[in-house]
Amino acid sequence: MKKILLVCTLPFIFLANAQDNNDILLGVHIPDQAENIPSSAKNLLYSRVFRLITDNGVSADEFNPRFFVAPKIAVLEKEVLGTAPPRVVLNLELTLFIGDGVNGNLIESETVELKGVGQNEQKAYINAIKRLAPKNPALVALLAKAKTEIVAYYNEHCSSVIKAAKSLRDQDNTFAALDIIANIPVSTSCYDENSGMIKDYYQKAIDEECKRLLNAARSHWYATQTVDGANAAGEFLMAIEPRAYCYDEVEIFHKEIATRVKELSNKEWDLTLRVVDARIEAASFSRDILLEYVKNQPKRAIFYRMKDWY
Repeated sequence: MKKILLVCTLPFIFLANAQDNNDILLGVHIPDQAENIPSSAKNLLYSRVFRLITDNGVSADEFNPRFFVAPKIAVLEKEVLGTAPPRVVLNLELTLFIGDGVNGNLIESETVELKGVGQNEQKAYINAIKRLAPKNPALVALLAKAKTEIVAYYNEHCSSVIKAAKSLRDQDNTFAALDIIANIPVSTSCYDENSGMIKDYYQKAIDEECKRLLNAARSHWYATQTVDGANAAGEFLMAIEPRAYCYDEVEIFHKEIATRVKELSNKEWDLTLRVVDARIEAASFSRDILLEYVKNQPKRAIFYRMKDWY
């Protein structure tokens, strides 16, 4: 079994169908390639796969998705034309794999051919990858089939998914538990049966984070009690989710600092705390704010498994 490290600065995709609300989370991961693909071409490949998804009714978000898309390129033919200036012609075979990064199972794959011509090999790669059409019927169908398979997975394996999340929560690893449950599509029976638990997990996470950030803010403030110290403390206070149970303490502490800043500088402290986003409808409260919350957490490395995919 191959273990693939995904550099976690890459964004992830939140796949949502506007008509049936199947909000599937998919990562985009560029695995090691047998071909010596230039780095600029790899970056473009990531962007084009991203666009392939977003142009088909998908909105972007950041998360740690269980399922992911992995594009792989093979060179079918390379030719150097004796023109002035010379031209490099590349015929590429691009295969998109979609699978489960936890157990390493491949769900679906599709292959298309791309051709590019350029003054050098790098430009030929780039021109070929630019031909990856977001409305390619075969690739659109690939995403549709994968979505169906992912929904089916959560419906069939709901008990084991919930069990894994509960086990992590019992070990006080709340954020890892959130990674699991936030991947459950809203359209599944698994989500319907556990929506209350999802909200509880989110509340526990923001309560823990509130305490941590508030303690960090207090440490910075009481260490100096200067305007610079106030601003340093404010960086932590601004990151606290207003739905956390300790938010009353946050507001009291904010007023304490603001009063002292006014005494020190004869100016109002221009730090504004976060407020609840009123645009989020009550019906989707837990899901929407959970995804927004996790998106703003520090990025972590993700280990994807790809077993016998190619």
